[in-house]
Amino acid sequence: MLALIASAVLLGFLAGPVLDRLRRPAVGPAAAIACWTAALAGTVIANTAVVVVALISPPGPGHGLLEWLRDCLPHHGSLAVISAAAATLVLMTACFSRLASGLPRLGRAVRHRRRHREMLRLVAREHGRHADVLVLDHPVPVAYSLPARQRAIVVSTGAQEALTDEEFGAVLAHERAHLRQRHHALLLMLDVVHALLPWLPTVRRAKSRLPLLLEMAADDAAASACGRRTLVDALCRLSAVPGVAGALGAAGESGPAALVERVLRLETAAPVQARRSVRLAACAFAAAAVATPLLVGAVAIAELSTTC
Repeated sequence: MLALIASAVLLGFLAGPVLDRLRRPAVGPAAAIACWTAALAGTVIANTAVVVVALISPPGPGHGLLEWLRDCLPHHGSLAVISAAAATLVLMTACFSRLASGLPRLGRAVRHRRRHREMLRLVAREHGRHADVLVLDHPVPVAYSLPARQRAIVVSTGAQEALTDEEFGAVLAHERAHLRQRHHALLLMLDVVHALLPWLPTVRRAKSRLPLLLEMAADDAAASACGRRTLVDALCRLSAVPGVAGALGAAGESGPAALVERVLRLETAAPVQARRSVRLAACAFAAAAVATPLLVGAVAIAELSTTC
């Protein structure tokens, strides 16, 4: 149990501040995204395992179920049983309250995206040259993507008029990178985890840092396909447009400061792939962040199964 609590503390309180310092160009957004995603997954696994072990530890109500009620309960004092029952009630109340706030939020996000797609089918038209693009008649230059099986990228007529053909291609490459790398799913997962565990430093830092890293990863893909200068010009033309809720736009949703950081990164140095040693270290951290709480939790549960 102590090892499980230690893993939950390390991942929930220390992993985020450490990862937040990895902002050097040598790290690369892909490696940083893998580390942040693994840290979030490990944090959820560790905290879930702590709750499960706490509920099935004697004399908790989950320990042995009916066998516990018949055989184990008489061996514990009444004070221990009352204390365990009170602690279990508090713990279950806290867990259910967090789930009650997080799961409806997930449902609202999914319903919002569905309504958005249905509205687009009514007001947008298909692009003549790009099979995955919908065109929206609006003078404001807008370009964003939504998770969908068909026509996942939305651009306005204002964006088509404001961007050159090369810049328009860079914007499409950026949005296709978001879709190909499943960035929408990562942001949805991040939103749910933040709703469930908002007090943990790792979760709070991931909420502010991960969206920018996703934009940088898409920037690298677009810059590699269309050129850095072309992408920078396109981002600057779209910079005054606010983000669309539930979508990923080329100009980003993290505000002007994040866009400035992205533009400076593209202008000062060519996006380079992380060194082999960095990639190996990121893979090792990601594997350890997920495997450690799983292994420690399994060992803790196995030990409890052999004790009263």
